[in-house]
Amino acid sequence: MSTTSNKNSKDTILLESRRYIGSKTKLNDWIFETISKETKDCKSFFDIFAGTGSVAKAASKHFDEIIINDILHSNHVIYKAFYKHEKWDKELISKMINKYNSLNPEKLKENYFSEHFGGKFFDHENAKIIGYIREDIEKNKKKLTDKEYAILITTLIYNIDKIANTVGHFDAYIKKPFKKEQLYMRLIETLDHKKFTIYKADANVIAEKVKADITYIDPPYNSRQYSRFYHIYENLVKWEKPELFGVALKPETENMSDYCTVKARDVFEDLIKKLDTKYLVVSYNNTYNSKSNSSENKIKLQEIQDILDSKGETKVFECTHKFFNTGKTEFNDHKEFLFITKVTKTNKKELSRSPMFYVGDKFKLLKQIQKLFPENINKFVEPFMGGGSVFLNTEAKEYYLNDIDQQVYKLHGFLRESAKDEKKFFESITKTIKKYGLSRSYEKDIIPDDLKILNKKTYYAKFNKEAFQQLKTDFNKNTDNTLLLYVLLIYGFNRMIRFNSQGKYNLPVGNVDLNKNVINALNDYFTSTREKNIQLFNLDYNHFLKQVDLSKKDFVYLDPPYLITFSEYNKLWNEENETELLKTLDELDRKGIRFAISNVTHYKGKTNDIFIKWSKKYQSHPINSNYISYHDNSIKDFQEVLIINYHV
Repeated sequence: MSTTSNKNSKDTILLESRRYIGSKTKLNDWIFETISKETKDCKSFFDIFAGTGSVAKAASKHFDEIIINDILHSNHVIYKAFYKHEKWDKELISKMINKYNSLNPEKLKENYFSEHFGGKFFDHENAKIIGYIREDIEKNKKKLTDKEYAILITTLIYNIDKIANTVGHFDAYIKKPFKKEQLYMRLIETLDHKKFTIYKADANVIAEKVKADITYIDPPYNSRQYSRFYHIYENLVKWEKPELFGVALKPETENMSDYCTVKARDVFEDLIKKLDTKYLVVSYNNTYNSKSNSSENKIKLQEIQDILDSKGETKVFECTHKFFNTGKTEFNDHKEFLFITKVTKTNKKELSRSPMFYVGDKFKLLKQIQKLFPENINKFVEPFMGGGSVFLNTEAKEYYLNDIDQQVYKLHGFLRESAKDEKKFFESITKTIKKYGLSRSYEKDIIPDDLKILNKKTYYAKFNKEAFQQLKTDFNKNTDNTLLLYVLLIYGFNRMIRFNSQGKYNLPVGNVDLNKNVINALNDYFTSTREKNIQLFNLDYNHFLKQVDLSKKDFVYLDPPYLITFSEYNKLWNEENETELLKTLDELDRKGIRFAISNVTHYKGKTNDIFIKWSKKYQSHPINSNYISYHDNSIKDFQEVLIINYHV
């Protein structure tokens, strides 16, 4: 086995030699000369949209630790081939490559690759060779280390790039006679050191998980989706042989970037807020002056400047640069900009609100409540989960969450499942909203101006009324459709969940729609629940607590129905229920289990004497709160408390 680098061989292929849109290879000297002058005391470098990986390679000459990330399957396998620190057998790999170089295409059978791409992106004989090689690599996968497998696939990608019948990407192929040149495989030149940590993740998700001294940001800026431009490489790496569509023979969409859409500014701002770093370094070019719509930037230079200024002192540098152009678009006076921000303003982690906007939700009270929660929680246990804002913002090793309301339970289950493929979720909800003709202010304003003038405070309700009624009718025909239930919740009055005695949803339309707050809440929920170890239950609280094996390191938070208020979900709660719950808490206390309970002691002249008397044996903390009445949407003053059985 050998870990020796190939760099002494004249026949090896360098990482920088691949054609790739937006590659910074020719700019690396300028980028790192500028970074060197403008930063100090930096040891780690995080390339969060790494692309070809050439910036990360250049960074390895300057920093002790390199963190590299990209969402594409092909880029991920390329990073492992070039950068992963793992032993590999050069003799074995060379032997396999020599075998591939001796192949006679006339003796090879047709295969998936040749049948689809032969005579189009590659001449037919080379396509047969490519398909054979890829299938052979897969057959030998169990005999290879992860790095050896990656090296073979990467070597294939880099060599076919030289003979592809394209202008550098696979959005189209050249419709002219082929220049015959049989594929000849040359081994890639790998690196061998421990500096690199490799990730494959959505940048806005991994931003919260990685800390580095310098974070380099070079996202896509125009509408050209990299996963579509390099679909053949993605196909080769995954090797699932999917059905292909269109002239360019692309598979179903995957890893589509919001940075290529009208959402670009918002997702960029979200990314910058999440990063924990000393310096932000952002590459940007002025293709926003392009005459081509697909080349036009989705974020303006001033918008980037404003967002970065919110984090600290920002300097802007520029360099004249010949843009890698794969088509006929003209770029005059093309410039590359480099923003360097010394971060001085750290954003405290913002609280996440439940995307269910549940009545009685504790979101607005979390800052008061959470400072009274214990630290170092093993199991966070919530018998009355409701919308979920409390668990979303509480740190624990495990989460045991329960609600007796079946619809609440179903919605949490639906949203947690949707977190596995949030792009599919947003596509589905957008399709549903458009189908019914509901407003969607997050995407665009479709409400006529005259309607806004006539109904200044209720124009959403007026506009959506008929569509909402149709949606409600359709849902009540099939109440198992949880997506429709969620849309009803978003557009319904006070965003409540209410069903009549026949099990039919019966709330009127609300003066709300799918807005930025909903989208942000959904994104926060998806991110949070993916990271948390959660178990959901749909039981009576007492039965639920008996299901959980509690210890002194666990914590139970309760926000039960309130005995003396008039919310819909409080109507089934009586003095007997209140007394039984308090006995249960006394039992937890006897076992040394930490708990906290929210409750209302005074409301509109009423007092909860049962709770007040019971609470005297524990610590009581007043909570400043307002209550919005469902009946008249007015705010009622009342006294809320948090009772705890531990010292803070």
